[in-house]
Amino acid sequence: MEQQRERIRFDNVSMQFPTANGPLEVVKDMSFAINQGDFISLVGPSGCGKTTLMSMAAGFVKPSGGTVTLDGKTIAGPGPDRGVMFQEYGVFPWLTVEQNIGFGLGLKANGKVSAAEKNTVVERYLKLMGLVDFRKAYPKTLSGGMRQRLALARVYAVHPEFLLMDEPFGALDAQTRSAMHDLLLQVLHAEGKTVLLITHSVEEALYLSSKVLVISARPSRIREVIDIPFPYPRDRSLQKTPEFNALRSRVQESVMREYAAQEAQHIAQA
Repeated sequence: MEQQRERIRFDNVSMQFPTANGPLEVVKDMSFAINQGDFISLVGPSGCGKTTLMSMAAGFVKPSGGTVTLDGKTIAGPGPDRGVMFQEYGVFPWLTVEQNIGFGLGLKANGKVSAAEKNTVVERYLKLMGLVDFRKAYPKTLSGGMRQRLALARVYAVHPEFLLMDEPFGALDAQTRSAMHDLLLQVLHAEGKTVLLITHSVEEALYLSSKVLVISARPSRIREVIDIPFPYPRDRSLQKTPEFNALRSRVQESVMREYAAQEAQHIAQA
């Protein structure tokens, strides 16, 4: 996952939301770049503005101040070059597994994808995600981990350049979450993507990412930037090394300081 040219840039970005008590400043003067091939994770307290930042990159919301650009052009809205994956699985319950995977192909190509091309893509991701035996199943019959594999397949099938992930594994049990981490790394190694991940798990961020940004209590600022020194490909043995554990402790302390700052804010406002 070699860093190359700059793709997405947050330049002095701020975000305010109206409330009954006046404007609420969620993000303040935030600047950072996402380069080609980066896997960047945002970690910080709940409600500190991480999802707002991802929504700006996705084109769902526009900043109150500053700019968010893609290849030098202001992001004006969503686009097929940015695939978004949420914690809530993001699959259609009325479609089968194979129908869910193929759904976005017709939308991206304005319905011009041939049946043969569509079948080829669907078969590829059924195999890659281990869902071949469940092609005719509906999402309600799948486990949480399988629904997340399906959600990942749906996003990847339309070949986005960027993968924007908002706590995608947060609802999974520890074992399934670990398996999804390894699957994601395998898929990224096979296909390559530029990723922005929001997570509350420091261990998840360190295991998956090339860079971690510790976000402050609201209003969001970048408190610390950590370049992850561990080369890809990675496996679970990494998490048992002294180097990984030392970095996890350091980042966890930084995050906990922001939780303490957030709690102090709540007490002051009470």
